[in-house]
Amino acid sequence: MPSSSPSGRRRPPTLRDVAELADVSIKTVSNVVNDYPHVKDSTRERVREAILQVGYRPQVVAQQLRTGESTMITLAVPSLTFSYFSNLAQEFIDEAQRRGRTILLHSTSAGREAERTVLEGFERVFGDGLIFNPLQLEEELFARMERTSQPTVFIGEHLPETLPQGSDYVRIDNVSAMVDATQHLLAQGRTKLAFLGVIDTDLGRQPHSSGSMRRDGFLAALEQAGIAHVPTRFQQVGDWHRPDGFAGARQLMERHPEIDGIVCGNDDLAIGVLAQLRQLGRRVPEDVAVIGYDDTPDSPFAIPALSTIAPDKHSLAATALDVLIERIGGYDGPPRTIDAPYSLVVRDSTVAGAGMNAPLPSEVLRETAETTVPAATTATTATTAPILPGPDHEELPR
Repeated sequence: MPSSSPSGRRRPPTLRDVAELADVSIKTVSNVVNDYPHVKDSTRERVREAILQVGYRPQVVAQQLRTGESTMITLAVPSLTFSYFSNLAQEFIDEAQRRGRTILLHSTSAGREAERTVLEGFERVFGDGLIFNPLQLEEELFARMERTSQPTVFIGEHLPETLPQGSDYVRIDNVSAMVDATQHLLAQGRTKLAFLGVIDTDLGRQPHSSGSMRRDGFLAALEQAGIAHVPTRFQQVGDWHRPDGFAGARQLMERHPEIDGIVCGNDDLAIGVLAQLRQLGRRVPEDVAVIGYDDTPDSPFAIPALSTIAPDKHSLAATALDVLIERIGGYDGPPRTIDAPYSLVVRDSTVAGAGMNAPLPSEVLRETAETTVPAATTATTATTAPILPGPDHEELPR
């Protein structure tokens, strides 16, 4: 059993302590710890009980020295206080556990330098590989890199076409998604459309920023429909928060009261737009249809329930982990770019009467809250969650 060292500190329990208590060999304990097969159930349970009693935990550093892997993966996201990223992080945690891996969560909320530290491999390498969602780094910085410091998969936006060796990129096709969102409004007979979400900063003007790509998708849909875009129907905002959508919608409607549809850069902007339209006495969707992007948890509870683009976060996490594990396992081919799927979710903000207003138990909501429509099809109907105001929620700048 563990004893005290000369300094008085209790030494950590070892495999030998577990083996003595369980009356098995050290090799058998190792087999149980590493979840190897061919250990009798009764023996495995006896070893696990001994592990619990002595408080043994495998040393990650020792495991990494022995096998070359820690089974740990770092996930770096802009902030865990925002629901999109916290929900995405949970998907990664769940999928990693299914693959026998552990996620180390890291927030780069401190800003650009925090992101650069991640890109350069931290001061010390954490885990076997990195999944990184950059937000504030210039695209040229990635383009100048020859190789990442460890196996890396990028997610999100703000990435150039050319990626460094040792990395892959799993993304949502923002342009195609916004084409589908805009075509949905066009299919409802809306022809005087506006885009709200232009950010006129160096980062916002980068060709692969969320705002740039979603604006490009909006323009592409108008062009495909033979509708000329009106430059003054592009509404600039200071950021992608609800107050920015609220203020931007007023400016937009003052310039163009004829607008009958607003495509928003994200759900938070769209929820702000809905609040402003209520204040202006404009009915949604009868007078103005509104659609967002991200399918945040608040979107079904907006007034009215918000139609949106729903990235498939489960597929994104699973795909990113699979290609990263390939890299960790020795694959060193050229960088790969993989598109994860998304869906168009149709709710009351674009189709009048698309949902039901009666409150439902949570388990029923999970089954009937909405019908998600594959991007390649035309959405016509959906059921929605009850129309209730959601709590304040912010999104990071794009």
